[in-house]
Amino acid sequence: MTPIKELIEYLMKIFRWWVSVLPWERGLRIRLGKKVKLLNPGFHFRFPFFDTVYIQTIRMRVVSIPPQTITTKDGQTLTITLVVGYSIDDIQKVFNTIHQPEATICNLVSGEASDYVSQNNTCSPKIIQEQILKNIIPLDYGIKFEYIKVTGYAIVKTFRLIQDHHWTPDNLNLTEIK
Repeated sequence: MTPIKELIEYLMKIFRWWVSVLPWERGLRIRLGKKVKLLNPGFHFRFPFFDTVYIQTIRMRVVSIPPQTITTKDGQTLTITLVVGYSIDDIQKVFNTIHQPEATICNLVSGEASDYVSQNNTCSPKIIQEQILKNIIPLDYGIKFEYIKVTGYAIVKTFRLIQDHHWTPDNLNLTEIK
């Protein structure tokens, strides 16, 4: 019974002549692969097989940036984690400029954090947040950055070789096979 139900639902979806965009969403309708129309909230007609519709939520999202270990200009080692709140401001620009918004945001914010921390002696979480946000806001990808917060901040000595599993004992001779 389930395969028949799934087949019927699939056929109804293919031949559906309408699309509904909710208040917290925006959509793009692409007709015959070239005409693009922005769909605001509401009920919209579509031609099956001629129109492709992409619907995207525009509500705020939060992305966690993986921990980074960065060395300041004066040689201190800083481990930092960040979160970024963002929303989609222009859906057409997002679809035309970037493939994966979350991965792009992670890379941009990580790069800005690394640049700022490595070029300065003293870094506080508040200053890091402000500097990253100041440098990220002008980027025009159709994304609105709501906030950037430092969620983890530690000035500690790290042992990268052990962390990255690249450490080998000193007496191990890799060229000698017995």
